[in-house]
Amino acid sequence: MKITILGWNDKFQLRYELDRYEQMFKFDMDTTTLEDVKKHGALMSEDVLLRFVNMREQLTSISKNE
Repeated sequence: MKITILGWNDKFQLRYELDRYEQMFKFDMDTTTLEDVKKHGALMSEDVLLRFVNMREQLTSISKNE
């Protein structure tokens, strides 16, 4: 899973990508530091990965029923 942090429009974007799946969280730069975003990214990564697995299962299930 690829994890990227970008600064854009006074917000940090914490982006997770895996295969065809993507999830992004935004944090205000006024109230959050880059180190805070890195910590959040590490703490949330396992849950995001499990969410991607669930998304893949859902898509596969729908595709089989068509």
